[in-house]
Amino acid sequence: MSAPVQPLTHHEIMSLVAPFARSGRHVDLAASDRPQRRLAFEPVEHAAVVDGLPAFRESLLLELPSTGWHRLTRTLTLAEGLQATLVGEGADAGMLLAAVQAVPPARQLQLVAGHWVAFSHRVAPASGTLVLAQAATQLAGLTLQMNVSRVGGIAAELTLAAPPGVEFTLPEDLLAVLGLPWSRLSRAAGQWRASITLRGDEQKRTRDAEHKFARSIEHLAQTLADTPAQFHQRFVRQRWLVTLRRATPLGVAVGLIIAALLVPRLDLGSDSVLRMLIFNSPPLLLVWIFSMREMPRLEIPPLPRRPALPGWQSQAVPGPPDTPTPTSR
Repeated sequence: MSAPVQPLTHHEIMSLVAPFARSGRHVDLAASDRPQRRLAFEPVEHAAVVDGLPAFRESLLLELPSTGWHRLTRTLTLAEGLQATLVGEGADAGMLLAAVQAVPPARQLQLVAGHWVAFSHRVAPASGTLVLAQAATQLAGLTLQMNVSRVGGIAAELTLAAPPGVEFTLPEDLLAVLGLPWSRLSRAAGQWRASITLRGDEQKRTRDAEHKFARSIEHLAQTLADTPAQFHQRFVRQRWLVTLRRATPLGVAVGLIIAALLVPRLDLGSDSVLRMLIFNSPPLLLVWIFSMREMPRLEIPPLPRRPALPGWQSQAVPGPPDTPTPTSR
């Protein structure tokens, strides 16, 4: 069993808050949790800057999950609710505060295609560079969010969510028309999910993720401002390419079946390269499947057609009917 967590003592608090007090930060005792070893500091309200950042609230939270180890989280909150966090971990609270303060808010709050984007980062302990963990924005009545895994080689996850009571009709290839890194949309639990393939190490993945997220915003802002018919007209070629990509797994499966049926009719020598490829196709197929960013589906994809809908947003989803209250006799 793990040792019980010791609440923060008055002496510990005084030693921890010293560098924060010097920078003008004061402990918010009501928001702090001494038994859970968490110290919250009074939030700071920043006014809007002309031709710069909008008004936002800045708050700090210092956590001590284990002895001699600190986690400092800075949260920047916009009026519409978007939040950008910056997390640093280390053995010295003062150094963490300096590292967090060295990152300007404009690095995490950026304007893309007329929409404010909140980028959440963590500070890499070894290099001190910023590593993207999450990004979010609101556009056309939808909330777009991207989550980036800490594990290299794992695609970033995208979610598109509508507010309660609002329904959208979105095509599966809405983002996939941007190119191979973007997967198709899938509807699940009242929202749409997709993925973006990222390349490189932590620093390159961060730059790649921020660039592709910004490109997704620009694409969605323009597309959702147009009609579904205009989307089809602009991307008709890309939509057919997406359809061909989706049909590839089925084509490969059908090709393997045909090849297996033709093997007995082919006069292939024991040293034939074609014979070797046919007999080794199952393991090669498995390697190909596991190298893909998502499990292939054997499907006949729908052909891209010109949508007849006048807009992306449907009528509000009606709530459950009211149940009449029984009257007493």
